[in-house]
Amino acid sequence: MRKVLTTEEWIAKRRAEAAERKKRAKPPKEHKSAYVTGYRKFTEIASHAVYGISYPDPKGYHEYLSPDLTALEIAGHARAALLASRFITPDHPEWDGVIRFPTKEEFKAWEEADKARAGVKTLKALFNGAGHVSLRLQGGQIEIKPWRYRGRGHWEGIRGHDDTVLPEDVSDEVLGKAILDALEISRKA
Repeated sequence: MRKVLTTEEWIAKRRAEAAERKKRAKPPKEHKSAYVTGYRKFTEIASHAVYGISYPDPKGYHEYLSPDLTALEIAGHARAALLASRFITPDHPEWDGVIRFPTKEEFKAWEEADKARAGVKTLKALFNGAGHVSLRLQGGQIEIKPWRYRGRGHWEGIRGHDDTVLPEDVSDEVLGKAILDALEISRKA
C-alpha cells in the first residue's frame, strides 16, 4: 500500500525533484540582447543582461537619443548596446542583483521618468506612435524583432510576422535600415 504524504512531505519531495532537474538541465545558449524603443520625442536604446531570457542591466548600455536618428546613427548605437550586453551565469557575483524581474516600483519609476522626458502625463500619450524592436545576437547573426504595443506599457509579438535575420558583419547602413523598418512595422501593428 502506498504511503500518503503530508503537505510538508509532498512539498519537500517536489522541491528535491526540481533541484535534481535543475542539476541535469543544460544551460541556455549564450547570446546578447538589446532593444530600441522609438517614442515621438526620443529614442531609447539599451542592452540587457541575459541568461535564458533578458533582464535590464544596470551596468549596461542605456542611451536616450533624438527621435529622428539616421540609419547609420541607430545602427552604431544598436551595435554598442549589443556589445555591452552581458551573459550572466548563476555563479557570477552579480547574479542575484541583475538576473531578476524588476519590481512594480522600478517599472513605475522608469515610466515616470520616460513620461517626464517626453513631456506627457499619461502612458497613453507616451506610447502613442511608439515602436519597439528587440535585437538578439547569437551565432554570428542579428535577429531583429518588432513588437506590437499591447497597452499599459507592455509589448507583445506580432502574429504572422517573420523576424529579420542579418549576418553580424552586415554594414551599418543595412542594419540601421532594418531597425528603422522594424520600428515602422511596430508602430503600425
